[in-house]
Amino acid sequence: MFYINYKNMFLKGNKIGVNVSELVTYLLCPRKLYYTCRGHEPYSDISIAYIEHLLLKELGMNLPELLQNCSSKDDATIPYLEATLSQASEELPLIYSSELEGVDPTIISEAVAQISSYISAMRNNLRSFSLDKNNTSLLSQLKEADLPSVYHSEKLSLSGIPHLVLNQDGVKMPIIIKTGKYPEIGVWSNDRLHLAALSMLMGETHSNHVSSGIVFYAIHAEIRLISIRSNDRRQVLKILGRIKKVKEGSLPDKKTGPLCHNCAYSTSCNVKTSLASKFF
Repeated sequence: MFYINYKNMFLKGNKIGVNVSELVTYLLCPRKLYYTCRGHEPYSDISIAYIEHLLLKELGMNLPELLQNCSSKDDATIPYLEATLSQASEELPLIYSSELEGVDPTIISEAVAQISSYISAMRNNLRSFSLDKNNTSLLSQLKEADLPSVYHSEKLSLSGIPHLVLNQDGVKMPIIIKTGKYPEIGVWSNDRLHLAALSMLMGETHSNHVSSGIVFYAIHAEIRLISIRSNDRRQVLKILGRIKKVKEGSLPDKKTGPLCHNCAYSTSCNVKTSLASKFF
């Protein structure tokens, strides 16, 4: 009963627009979303890990071409990965011009060297996926994956854009690229909810039911196909309501964890919370 009342309140009440990227930020840290929404200037420190993240994302955007090369008879995966990484390192300051303004080129070089050490594992995973007969249909569709447009839902007051879109038997499904470590099986819960939010957007836009999505863990080129469950969509609705409260001004409780050490908002985070934040 609580869920039904809550959903009706969210869908019919005074809506505040939410972007899927804000949902991803909230899942990482609700307070980070709070400070971002209020224009707090983050502490800026361009690290090798950050550059590595950007480069891996650029590699992931080339997934269709990667699969085309690794499934060919001559297996041109490694040369293609090396060439793509080199091109990405040259284009990175242009693509992320504001974020990387004045960045030391040696940091990019060190990040490239680190990613180069992953290339063998990337090749093996891509090759294994391509040669698995169970993946024949999916492989063919992934080779045709394309860049998407922005999706928007008036009903949910939600907008967002997947990294890539795959057309599976006439139904478009989202592909997202993640650059961190991946679980032994399946996907991380935050990644599942990221896909669920995008699937809800895409399903409404195309008037169909999007039941699956793909996470591409770029660090080792690991492809994970998952089914979107009803509970995933339920959780997305719940989180959208919480994000709305953050954007209205409620400060979430501080949660400490591994990400706090290098958080860009660490200098702003040492504040007292109100009783209203207990909602989170």
